[in-house]
Amino acid sequence: MTEEFRPPLPGARKPWKAPIPLGYGPADAMALFIAAPLLTAAALSLAGVVGGAEDHFRWPGPILLLLVVAALTLIASIQLSYHSRLYLYSHADLVDWLSETYVENNKAWLYPQQVDDQATWKRYARKAVWCFNLGTLLLGLGIAAALVPPACATQTAWRLSAAVVTLVATVLDGVWIGSLYFQATPDSLVSRVGRTILRRRRVFNRGS
Repeated sequence: MTEEFRPPLPGARKPWKAPIPLGYGPADAMALFIAAPLLTAAALSLAGVVGGAEDHFRWPGPILLLLVVAALTLIASIQLSYHSRLYLYSHADLVDWLSETYVENNKAWLYPQQVDDQATWKRYARKAVWCFNLGTLLLGLGIAAALVPPACATQTAWRLSAAVVTLVATVLDGVWIGSLYFQATPDSLVSRVGRTILRRRRVFNRGS
């Protein structure tokens, strides 16, 4: 079934939809079904520590809020990803499940169904990734805030250094997430900027 991975000829319609990039599905599963539960457990564990030892933290209330929201956001990413995976399948999957003869004889309705299902998968997968990224950023901020020493703490320089390192890493993670988003949607971003420039230029020309 290698024909579904070949680049289509100019003017030819691609026979079956595939994720872009092709490894997006497995990567999504690794992050949202393995990393997200572990990060959720870490957020809830740290929230339990903060709740049970408020005197050891400078801002126990805001830290708890950050950690709880981070955990809930990560759980939302898992739920959204599970729902999205219900609609992700390939031509090879259809052949394995239904037989090649059945797929070829019913391609007229299986193809548009697979196109619609992949659009549904993409919509929910995008929301799941947003929740996962937001959850990791909130978790990083919560950890950084938890490392800031209270007024009565000892070894404050070490704890402040750890807090700064965690905060810098979280900011870099946010920059990385933003750059990936803009790389994934260059056409829409460029088109929006271009339309805005053209619209402003037309208004300026009319005014002059």
